[in-house]
Amino acid sequence: MNSKGKVLIDVDFCLFDLDGTIIKTTEAVEKAWTKLSLKHGVDPDELFKHSHGTRTQEVIQRFFPQLHGDLNGAVEQMELSIARDYCESVSLIAGAAELLQSLDLSNGKQLEERNWAIVTSGAYLARAWFDNILKDIGPPRVFVTGFDVVKGKPDPQGYAMASKQLGEIWSKDPAMVRNVVFEDAPVGIMAGKRIGAITVGITSSYDKEKLFEAGADYVVPDLTGIRVVNNTAAGVKLEITNRLFR
Repeated sequence: MNSKGKVLIDVDFCLFDLDGTIIKTTEAVEKAWTKLSLKHGVDPDELFKHSHGTRTQEVIQRFFPQLHGDLNGAVEQMELSIARDYCESVSLIAGAAELLQSLDLSNGKQLEERNWAIVTSGAYLARAWFDNILKDIGPPRVFVTGFDVVKGKPDPQGYAMASKQLGEIWSKDPAMVRNVVFEDAPVGIMAGKRIGAITVGITSSYDKEKLFEAGADYVVPDLTGIRVVNNTAAGVKLEITNRLFR
């Protein structure tokens, strides 16, 4: 860290949550959950204490037992309605596209393999975003959703799975791999810490205090201050310039 507060970190892989981290979806998600809550007599404010960063199926199981008969159908309907009915409330987190694009380049040339992955609690919704708002980026090869894991965040299974898959692609010793996790929710920060990753919280859904309390190493308002300094097969050097302090 220099006198201006800049931080340099060296990692092998960048692991990103999606909703609230790359895409600003909080308003759309809350609108969709509010509509479902009011339909079934659930207090939306109580639901929001537990829903951000949590798998859709786990939220439905906890608050909407009447929908358990067709859980997968309820998950699909809920997630696709966010992209379909509330798309006007959705936008990219500032700096997200630029960061992902820069991670695809090494000395100005396209990397043959990506060194970043998506680890998201969503399933149907996650793929939908890469069909529209992220179509110019395209989905990464390593793409872990809520359907790929037995337990959702804060369990570390999703991030551990992504790190392992990237390690296999890049032929890196899993015991030596260095990860950075980008997250907007405390449960995601906790999951990242549990795999030993550096964690960067984005204040799109929670204030900085909640993210620091969850264990975030750094907290930023968006991704505009995350810059790729160097990107090679040996690893990625990132610079963080817009971090917030406690």
